[in-house]
Amino acid sequence: MTTFLRDTEPPSEPQFDVPRLYGRAVECARMDQLLQDASTGRAAALRVLGERGIGKSSLLDHVARRADGYRVLRARGVADERDLPYAGLQLLCAPLLEELERLEPAQQAALSTAIGLSGGEPPDRLLVSVAALNLLTGAAEHQPVCCLVDDAHWLDTASLLVLAFVVRRAERSPLLVVFGECERQDVPELDGLPEMRLEALPWSDAHSVLLAGAPGKIDAAVTERILLEARGNPRALLEAVDGTTAAELAGGYAIPAPRPDSRHRDHDCVRRARRLPADARQLLLTVAAEPTGDPAVASRAAAWLGVDAHAAELLEAESLLTFGPRVVFGCATLRAAVYAGATPPEIRLAHRAVAEAIISGPDLDRRAWHLALSTGGLDDRIAADLERSAAAAQARGGIAARAAFLERAALVTADPAARARRALTAAGAQHAAGSLDAAQHLLSIAASGPPDPAREAYIGFQRARIEFATRRDDAAPQLLLAAARRLRAYSPGLARRAHLEALAAVMLSCRGPAAPGVRDVARAARATTAEGSADPIDLLISALAARVLDGPGAAADALRRALTTFGADSLDSSARGWSWLAGWAAADGWNEDAWAALTAPDRHERRNGNGAGHEGSPPGHPLTGAALLDVFRGRFQAAQDAIPRGGAHALGTGSALPNPASLLLTAWQGNQDVLRSELPAVCKQARQRGDSLTLTVAQLAEAVLHNGAGHYEQALAAAREAVEADQLALSGWACIEFIEAATRCGQRDDAAAALARLGDHADAAATQWALGVRATAQALLSDVPVAEQLYQEAIDRLSKTGIRLHLARAQLLYGEWLRRQNRRVDARVSLRAAHQTFAAIGAEGFAVRAHAELLATGERVGRRSLEPGRQLTTQESRIGYLARDGLSNSEIGARLFLSPRTVEYHLHKVFAKLGITSRTELHLVLQTTTTAMANNASAISTPTAAWA
Repeated sequence: MTTFLRDTEPPSEPQFDVPRLYGRAVECARMDQLLQDASTGRAAALRVLGERGIGKSSLLDHVARRADGYRVLRARGVADERDLPYAGLQLLCAPLLEELERLEPAQQAALSTAIGLSGGEPPDRLLVSVAALNLLTGAAEHQPVCCLVDDAHWLDTASLLVLAFVVRRAERSPLLVVFGECERQDVPELDGLPEMRLEALPWSDAHSVLLAGAPGKIDAAVTERILLEARGNPRALLEAVDGTTAAELAGGYAIPAPRPDSRHRDHDCVRRARRLPADARQLLLTVAAEPTGDPAVASRAAAWLGVDAHAAELLEAESLLTFGPRVVFGCATLRAAVYAGATPPEIRLAHRAVAEAIISGPDLDRRAWHLALSTGGLDDRIAADLERSAAAAQARGGIAARAAFLERAALVTADPAARARRALTAAGAQHAAGSLDAAQHLLSIAASGPPDPAREAYIGFQRARIEFATRRDDAAPQLLLAAARRLRAYSPGLARRAHLEALAAVMLSCRGPAAPGVRDVARAARATTAEGSADPIDLLISALAARVLDGPGAAADALRRALTTFGADSLDSSARGWSWLAGWAAADGWNEDAWAALTAPDRHERRNGNGAGHEGSPPGHPLTGAALLDVFRGRFQAAQDAIPRGGAHALGTGSALPNPASLLLTAWQGNQDVLRSELPAVCKQARQRGDSLTLTVAQLAEAVLHNGAGHYEQALAAAREAVEADQLALSGWACIEFIEAATRCGQRDDAAAALARLGDHADAAATQWALGVRATAQALLSDVPVAEQLYQEAIDRLSKTGIRLHLARAQLLYGEWLRRQNRRVDARVSLRAAHQTFAAIGAEGFAVRAHAELLATGERVGRRSLEPGRQLTTQESRIGYLARDGLSNSEIGARLFLSPRTVEYHLHKVFAKLGITSRTELHLVLQTTTTAMANNASAISTPTAAWA
């Protein structure tokens, strides 16, 4: 059947959490141009052609998201209604039925009959076509209309002919019609319309799609094999990792089960595989069991099995396998289907053949793994090999691969004591990988071993950690503290780390230092440190304990020493696992540089990739921090890109709550509809789970959203709770929102109290960021002329940082203050700067607020632009000026470290914003001086940063 989809309904194709359309920059730019053309009264149509899964639906979704101000109508064809005349047209017209009365009576009658509103003889197709044309163009007179028709090859012929008639005659109407079609299906009704063919993704973009969709690190050889099998098809890439765990993909050591879809079970390649001779089926299964597609291993495995070359030739002749640099399956779904359809003895034989075929030293970890899968019982020798190979497995596939090896080692161990020891080690690794269910199961195995007080103490600690990960109420940190105290008698070093984890847990889960148990945990943690110790863990404990027990001022020196130590390249791997917490402490201390350094992606990779890692540090925090820092630096796209990866590392925490950076990013983007629909549920879940961190973030996000929109009473209520929580970093940011909202609402005493708290933190931090934010807040509570001096101080200090949001905020507040002093000309300077920054980075709520203030000064200003060139982002400005100076796309890309396709995409955006059509016109609209570029030099030269 054909189904109608409104803008908010999900499309029928599987949707995956990919940050953006990789490799489709040019196509997206063309769509954006069509939307702009249609909005000015130049009707447009386009056929988007491509194979199944190539991204047609995703591109149509992009159009729907970008169609601001449009009325979006969506329809999708399915084969069942291919023979029902006008079925597709009926669904497109359904939202417009109230406008049928505007049609001439004969047209109204014909269209009503065609779409089933009334009975009668089959209507004249020309009359129906004219009626549809008038209906859609009439609706477009009030609001531009965008019709998105997916799977158009399954639409009925009558509807296709009518839509083709409409798009060929609606020349001067704000109407856009886009068809998505499978290129293998002939649609002659649309012949002659403009076409755009989606090709397979280039290797680099396909790699980016795979990494974006993967739940963790993938071995390089496995990555290459997946890329070859997917052949640049985005859906094939994402289906290769969809529904898999990090352990399954880490080193390719486990094979995902086939998707529960009859389309895959009954695929032609699967049916052909079932008809193969026994030796060919065994070879196919053996290749499926070897995840890297190494042809040498496949050849030696076949020889060990006694399978001759004829079987390989048959598999190639049937297009089931291709033997080249990698052995590649001809169908992306076949590998999992073959493996899942084999019997246990067949699978064990295949893994034994692969193990016997692996002879090189670097791959001995793979040999150990395949030997383990080839045995149906217990084997201490294999268990020892797996345990020894765990570090090599982690180098390939990250902490999840190490966890998989340690778990398998425990499961095949015969000796009870060794089995318990290995199960306990594996439980810690699975917890670090985010697999809490697996960790719980392994702890049960460890607990069943011979009595051992030290092991029992560590089991208690691991169970307390899992309890905190799943239920962050006041009891969980106390369980961690009790477990940490038990460990003192057996491992003082581990006990210190356990106390640090308990301290981190209580600071993240409880609402402020005054909450029950917080000070007890801080005192207990401090008692484990040695006087004058330079150990990183001791320094971090001292800084955090002082923050709780003595206040930010007393903790300042200890925090600086801890941050210096954690920032050193010589930091050992076990301490590096706590960089995420040191990063939070740096953010709490308004130390931008330390925050960036401690949460950089390479530090995270060293910990979860090649480094040994440490089971004492919770997963997922570094990338969340990186996204948060990018938000404050105004790098919204970088933050958006980091959020899914950060979320992927936290999948096993038992929480369905959104990433904190995602909430704040959505708030700064001014997306009121999303937050209003989601925040109540988020707050409810966070309260039920005892997750004070998420609750505080949600309240801060709500305050940001309402302050941006000028809803100060709502902002005040949300910010009040966030300030009172006294959460690391978050409550300091909430003070900014609270002070502005309180002053706007006339509650100056409350604002002054919050300013005193903020001032204590600023004095302790003594950074340009902290002092600039304090000066902004002081200015809100000051009178002339002190207020002006403070605003100028704030702008001066914040301009020396990378925190663009707070700089633009200070400029906005200063401009508003100047306008209220009747200094309109002076106000325009600050308001222009604020508006330009907010608009460029996508902070819609504050951009609208700055725009309104500019209008109030009497200045004429467009919603997003001030003058030619000023509306461009930093990257667009750089590309535009270089193109104006005669550089080619390749030369620009080489200079800016971009691909030529990315340069072309940005140039399309530059042309659209400046109202030109080619680079030959750039000299007419861009100044010959590079003043604008110079003004942005610091932003341009600052390397992209990420933090935890």
